[in-house]
Amino acid sequence: MSTRDLWNRYARYFNAEEGFIFPADQPELNFYRRIRKDYTGRCLEIGAGAGRLTGSLHAGSVTVALEPSDSMLQAWSPFDSEQAVRLQGTGELLPFRSNCFDLVCFPYNGLQCVTGSEVRAAVVKEAFRVTEPGGVFVLEVSPVFARRGSEPLTERYNASMPDGTRLILRERVESRPDMDSVRYHMFYTTVKTDGSEVTEEVTLELAATSRDETVALLKQTGFCDIIQWGNYDRSPYDNDLSPRLLVSAGKEG
Repeated sequence: MSTRDLWNRYARYFNAEEGFIFPADQPELNFYRRIRKDYTGRCLEIGAGAGRLTGSLHAGSVTVALEPSDSMLQAWSPFDSEQAVRLQGTGELLPFRSNCFDLVCFPYNGLQCVTGSEVRAAVVKEAFRVTEPGGVFVLEVSPVFARRGSEPLTERYNASMPDGTRLILRERVESRPDMDSVRYHMFYTTVKTDGSEVTEEVTLELAATSRDETVALLKQTGFCDIIQWGNYDRSPYDNDLSPRLLVSAGKEG
């Protein structure tokens, strides 16, 4: 299944979780807002989804939102649609000239959704190409995924939706150390107002990307001045304790 097809299927559930089921992650929004204040020129967000970070990345200059999924792009609100230029595409073949963005970002473990190592390398190479000298590439990965073991089918939530339906997520985690990845088998059940149920399975595979691999890839591509944080509060990265790895990688001016 292509990236576009996967996220077209997953979009409805992902957006329900981000918009209704889970509260907005204010530390994440503030992190990207702070980054944007430091880099106020043209901005590119790879994997922009339904515009979750648009408010944080909006500035006086152009913000471009790149997203492979039709369903995600169609879910943008009218307000968010005015804050960014929306384009359909993927990170390994960016439709932009070289040296044109002050800030390029790939948030929310987006790079780990690219399971092929060669394609991940192509994404980072393209990010380097379109970043202007003196600009930065900011990305997020979660090395803790590599240490996550398999888990049996478990109910993650049973939530009421604004339209009166209920959405239930049951998830099974499959660790694949031989493939350096983790698969999330997600079974979404929609309980309609008449009591009928429909279940759909969505399988999301994430690469088990380590800190060392991520930093090495950035350096090999040509990025410099690499800063590593362990969370949105910009605390130092700790391989055992940090829930995520946030990296700012500069392009020499």
